[in-house]
Amino acid sequence: MPTGPHDPGGSRLRDDEDARTVIPATDVFETETGFTIVADMPGVAPERLEVTTEGDALTIRGRVTRASRPPDHREFELADYAQTFTLTDDVDPARIRAALKDGVLRITVPKSATIQPRRIEIDPA
Repeated sequence: MPTGPHDPGGSRLRDDEDARTVIPATDVFETETGFTIVADMPGVAPERLEVTTEGDALTIRGRVTRASRPPDHREFELADYAQTFTLTDDVDPARIRAALKDGVLRITVPKSATIQPRRIEIDPA
């Protein structure tokens, strides 16, 4: 099961001097067969998104594309995103899938086949 967010340095992290990095708004849902992580990442294009696993860590990083010059008016500031989840032994990291659509990242984390419920067929007596 993914747990998180894991943020050892506080809610805002710095990657470099030009970009601010924040934890995206995230929801985690459990089903019988796995977990779904939904993260809001407005301004991130698919080619600027990384989803990686290493050991028991699932990390998402998204970099926004910034305009060559700042707009005259903006209601919010775009920031890069980063968040790490801890994976437990009951998931299958090899089958994790991710999709990004309209600034929303959806990651499916399947449970290990050994712990998924299964129906046992009854043999006739």
